[in-house]
Amino acid sequence: MPPSDHAAPPAVADVLIVGQGIAGSTLYWRLEERGLETVVVDRGGVDRDGRPSASRVAAGLLTPLTGKRLTLSPEFDDLFAAARGFYRGVEARTGQDFFTEQAALRVFVDAAERRCFEHRHHDPAFARHVRLALPAELPAPLVAPHGAFWMRGAARLDTTAYLDATRRQLERDSRFFSESLDLAQDLSWETDAVYLPKIGLRARQLVLCQGYCAPLAAWPGAARFAPARGEVLTVACNAYRSAAVLHRGIWVAPCESGVAGRYRVGSTYDWHDLDAPPSAAARAELLARLAEAGLAEGRVIDQQAAVRPATPDRQPLWGIAPDQPRIAWLNGLGAKGSLLAPTYAARLADRLAKAF
Repeated sequence: MPPSDHAAPPAVADVLIVGQGIAGSTLYWRLEERGLETVVVDRGGVDRDGRPSASRVAAGLLTPLTGKRLTLSPEFDDLFAAARGFYRGVEARTGQDFFTEQAALRVFVDAAERRCFEHRHHDPAFARHVRLALPAELPAPLVAPHGAFWMRGAARLDTTAYLDATRRQLERDSRFFSESLDLAQDLSWETDAVYLPKIGLRARQLVLCQGYCAPLAAWPGAARFAPARGEVLTVACNAYRSAAVLHRGIWVAPCESGVAGRYRVGSTYDWHDLDAPPSAAARAELLARLAEAGLAEGRVIDQQAAVRPATPDRQPLWGIAPDQPRIAWLNGLGAKGSLLAPTYAARLADRLAKAF
């Protein structure tokens, strides 16, 4: 419950958001921009089994190119501009820094990938996002026999710092409740509101932002929900020093703590064994890929697993349920959640504001 020395929580709100991951946090800020009184309920940054949520395990990487074919993300420029403006605005509101713009380094894994780059480089839309890296720019002991390139317009969101700053703001405003909800039992549907007896709150609109934790059968559009489990390592690699995020089949990102020689490494994909704990197989896979990049001395400090709320077509799930207009949802942001959330949260916030 909110601290008693803060403003009293509302008995009636415009919007009740369930879930304070990247989707729910970003939607909260977007709704606040539009003057809608919003309350957020979350179980405390963990999934239904008590493990860290996908939003807190995420590396928060924003890059223009993805995949082996170096595909330029659709609408990247617009999505990135929206994300940059949004996160900078939240930084100003909260007094916290968590969004860093910095070129990312991508190593060609083979000659075919280098040829793909050279072919795509003839496209001006592609070319303005990249620059071949000079040999002297490659940090030792990185192995890059086919060379590497810099991705301009890349950035990184410290997701944990962003979520923590958002929660502190919510708590200051008495808009946050730490509760684990069973949507089938804990909500009461009224003619013009949703009632949550646990906290004595009525809201005109319920928005589900629970990620993989949501029972799939309860989701509008559940057939399009295809979660993917991923694992991430934290390693000590004292021979390697780089402030830039490295991409070479995996990503290697400096730890948010700023400790020299500490990196996060990810990520694996598993669409089947979603509830498994961190595995030796995933650890071995990531360490093998590190070794291929010349970083064989990496010593594992931590290992985490989380389930991304992905979709088969990699498109976010968002909107208002046509058969129950009191329910809306924002989910399925997948591996690009930090890039997509500001735009899709704004679209949903606009739709909700018009409904009021």
